[in-house]
Amino acid sequence: MDEAVPGPAPEGADSRVTVKEEDSPWEQACSSWESSCHAQELCRLRFRQFSYRDGTGPRQALAQLHELCRQWLRPETHSKEQILELLVLEQFLTVLPAELQAWVREHHPESGDEVVMALEGLEKDTGQQASVYTRGQDMHSLVTEYQGASSACQSLQLLPRVTALKCEPPELRQENPGEVSAEEAVSKDGLFNAKQGTFEEIQQGAEASGAPNRDCVPQPPGTSVCTDRTVVHMNTLKDRHPGDLWARMHISSLEYAAGDITRKGRKKDKARVSELLQGLAFSGDSDVEEENKPEAHPAPKRLKISNVPEKNWTKRDLKPNFPSWSALDSGLLNLKSEKLNPVELFELFFDDETFSLIVNETNNYASQKNVNLEVTVQEIRCLFGILLLSGFVRRPRRGMYWEISDTDQNLVKDAIRRDRFELIFSYLHFADNNHLDQKDKFTKLRPLIKQMNRNFLLYAPLEEHYYFDKTMCECFDSDQFLNGKPIRIGYKIWCGTTTQGYLVWFEPHQEESSVMVDKDLNLGLGGNLVMHFADVLLERGQYPYHLCFDSFFTSVKLVSALKKKGVRATGTIRENRTEKCPLMNVEHMKKMKKGYFDFQVEENEEIILCRWHGDGIISLCSNAVGIEPASELSCADDEEIHQIAQPSIVKLYDECKEGVAKMDEIISKYRVRIRSKKWYSILVSYIIDVAMNNAWQLHRACNPDTSLDLLDFRRYVAHFYLENNANLSD
Repeated sequence: MDEAVPGPAPEGADSRVTVKEEDSPWEQACSSWESSCHAQELCRLRFRQFSYRDGTGPRQALAQLHELCRQWLRPETHSKEQILELLVLEQFLTVLPAELQAWVREHHPESGDEVVMALEGLEKDTGQQASVYTRGQDMHSLVTEYQGASSACQSLQLLPRVTALKCEPPELRQENPGEVSAEEAVSKDGLFNAKQGTFEEIQQGAEASGAPNRDCVPQPPGTSVCTDRTVVHMNTLKDRHPGDLWARMHISSLEYAAGDITRKGRKKDKARVSELLQGLAFSGDSDVEEENKPEAHPAPKRLKISNVPEKNWTKRDLKPNFPSWSALDSGLLNLKSEKLNPVELFELFFDDETFSLIVNETNNYASQKNVNLEVTVQEIRCLFGILLLSGFVRRPRRGMYWEISDTDQNLVKDAIRRDRFELIFSYLHFADNNHLDQKDKFTKLRPLIKQMNRNFLLYAPLEEHYYFDKTMCECFDSDQFLNGKPIRIGYKIWCGTTTQGYLVWFEPHQEESSVMVDKDLNLGLGGNLVMHFADVLLERGQYPYHLCFDSFFTSVKLVSALKKKGVRATGTIRENRTEKCPLMNVEHMKKMKKGYFDFQVEENEEIILCRWHGDGIISLCSNAVGIEPASELSCADDEEIHQIAQPSIVKLYDECKEGVAKMDEIISKYRVRIRSKKWYSILVSYIIDVAMNNAWQLHRACNPDTSLDLLDFRRYVAHFYLENNANLSD
């Protein structure tokens, strides 16, 4: 059934523009081509250039994509290997030079091996190379002319019942039965003859209808309306290249190969292919005048060049070159020889200098408020005794310590009057308000924090292994939250401890950290804190300390930086920080038996990454400990206990990671309960509890056989302060 395009033709002119509407369905039109390769090419183009706007919704769009992919790859007839071959063949043809693409596609290869054989045969025959190159140049001029014709015809708006080429399957086309597809509009010979008057009438009819064609690409700036000269060249294209299907196949191949199907933004590719398909609606047997305007290509993106050399991973065990640990803790030996009581151990940290600091700053603050306080060191020690007592003698309100009569309460009443305690406690201060650092959030506690860190480090046990982690100081007024800890709301505190829970160094968290490190290392917040803690330890001597930390801090760059300082390091590591280490995938390792592990060593920096399947999947990084010697670990699985392999790096991390948790457990038992209205009061109480924890740790180390438990140790200090610092004049 043939229909002529509406509109009168000019007199005396042969009306060559006709539209042939086939009654045969879409499958019959495809099967009428020379081979199924042409239909497969159209299905591939339709699948690659599918737009979300082509569907009526997300479910329909996904269904159309499934259908288009099925029509291209045909899984019902192709095996997995054949589908894989089609995908590889498509990409291989895309990367070929434009001249070779056209020549290869002319032979309709069905596999990559056929393309390779054809190209190898072409290379052997130099004369054939020259002919192909000449033909490639002729084809390039053909494509240029064809693109010019397509661009010139983009301004044409077809009538409501005539659309551009739309390669849809028959079941999808039934949704729009009123539209006549391009396969039906274009005859098998591809002839579409027209005169200028007919083109102008088509354009005027489309403009009068006011309904834009969704399948037509908008006319780009600078595109002119088709003229008589353009029509003549389109009609002479058939005489120059009589092979209609050959022209369609190679023009579409070159046009599609001009785009990059791997990049995310495909708007330009879609515009070029849509321009081609619209031009094919007027037949591939037409010709246009060659335009010398170069084709516009998107500017290539600039790739970020990294100065960091790529890691060289190999599967072998670590060969550390650190010296063995042979340090002798002379400080602990001196403490053992002195046989200090609990009060003397506690005053190693809250020494006379610290108490003098508190007294001076408290009196200074009271004088600034026009209050004559005149507090003494004796009264501050008495106040500390009441705070320590509140940890194991708890009252709903602190006034009850002076109201109820019992052994502990009488100590409080005899030591200090309640009004005097309230007055001193309300003016308790640790820094001069006239000399505060506005950038430091904890500037009002900074002198006390520095003093405590200095004393904690001075008397810390000299050990090989230390653990660095974060903890929380309970405060419900804080907006800081830490998941996975017994206390989740409060002030976050970075701390480094021994494996037994002795606090060596701490720093409250703030957005602009006061920790100063080398900015060139670019280690982030966690890495900078670990590096600072390593510097703190090295102040005691250049010993080969071994630091352990969790995945928040660990990175290959941090472990390498610590190695350059002479510090050993081990920690769990996140997947995105493994520096492309080729370890077994986590999902794959979950399918392996418990005890299975995989490991790789970086050759240049001698750093090992190990992934182990225990109770879960854990990844670790270290510069000092590797796989051997592996140990046996008892594991319960399906009510059966069996032995599994445990690498040395996993065993060492498990032994060291409980340091901060042990400190938190000790502090939580008898925490100071009395607080003032000042925001930093909770941090002062935390520092007192930490000092008590450290003193008890030293007491157990000095008296391993006759040590007091934590409650008796704390009661001893509290009673001593209340009994020996009482103001007898009151």
